Amino acid sequence: MKLAWPNRRLSRWSRRLLQRISLALVAGLLAVAFTIPAMAVAPSVLPGRPPSGPDLGETSVQIAQMERTILNFNTPNYAVRVFMPTGSVNPVMNVFRRTAPSRLELNAQPAIFRGAITADGFLTYESFGSRDGRNVIFRASHNRGTQQARLEILEQATNSMLLSESASGVSAPNMPEAPGTGALERNTLVGFETRDHAVRVFRDPADGLRKMNIYYKPTSQTRVNGQPATVDLVGLDPSECWITYYGGQQYNGIAARYYVQVSAGGSARLEVIDMNGAVLLAEPRISTVPLVTNVPPEDRPQCFDGRVPAPTAPLARYVAAVFGGEATLQQVNQVLRPGAGARIPGSLTCNINPRFESARQGQFINAAECDGRNDAEAVVSFLRGRGLNARLVYRYFRYR
Repeated sequence: MKLAWPNRRLSRWSRRLLQRISLALVAGLLAVAFTIPAMAVAPSVLPGRPPSGPDLGETSVQIAQMERTILNFNTPNYAVRVFMPTGSVNPVMNVFRRTAPSRLELNAQPAIFRGAITADGFLTYESFGSRDGRNVIFRASHNRGTQQARLEILEQATNSMLLSESASGVSAPNMPEAPGTGALERNTLVGFETRDHAVRVFRDPADGLRKMNIYYKPTSQTRVNGQPATVDLVGLDPSECWITYYGGQQYNGIAARYYVQVSAGGSARLEVIDMNGAVLLAEPRISTVPLVTNVPPEDRPQCFDGRVPAPTAPLARYVAAVFGGEATLQQVNQVLRPGAGARIPGSLTCNINPRFESARQGQFINAAECDGRNDAEAVVSFLRGRGLNARLVYRYFRYR
């Protein structure tokens, strides 16, 4: 049976009444919609993906009131955040792929604090998830001494590394300490920062050995990562009293060592020297980052604790070195006449007394000792111009 609808046209008055009722209903719906809180309709901000645009300030305040960030950083391809949700004491992790194809690979999954699972000074949170159809482990790690962070993704079944990326823009306001071992600084022997580098020498609790980390801040590159560090108590410069550790193998593709030095007065510096004694890098510590020192007594030279005073007569720091034998030494003496103890004409700060000296890399001729590097380089150029195989050597670098 079909319903028979009346086929009657509405009067003008009825149509007007129907229009007014419709407008009233629409106005009522709009009023209800505007009374809904803004948070109910505002787009969500992915934790680990910083908000942008005109709502940055307001959104940041809302997030700060809701959650507590533990670790937050960006790698070249990912945004990572470990945080404590509102009303919870259990941390969770977000991992968001920022580059195409962008996607949220881990969304508020439980994060477990593993502490120091490696021997390079990093403390780690782990979370389990899936990626491209495989069960994986997401690791967010932070090194308090060097202010580094990294994201690692491992296949859960084989523990093989699928991805490892270092971080920039690291924020770790609530990163805990390693459980059972106390503060990370307790294992740090020397830790400081220069303009471009974060430096740490530490004792690895796994094997008790001294090791070194050197982190290049401008490119987020780890130049020395947990390599053995050796304390230098043999080749010390007698003009100064420094605690010195050296390690590493190369600098920008050149065979070289990294020297980490700290004085009793709180000065510290990082220097890189190649195998021929040339200074490749010299950076002093910056005072805006605290200096950490827990140097054991066996790593300190005698002068450091005042047991043996350091000599007051300093040696010149820069040496114009020439490589060769007895015939070369005679040639150097002839070139640098009028004789030993003389100075090359000009305003040079060099004492000239050509003689053989021994370095760990071999024997060479000390043609001139200079207080200023520019003066020493001038002597080297002077000698090279006369056909001699000369180069600049930094005396502090251990050829004594």
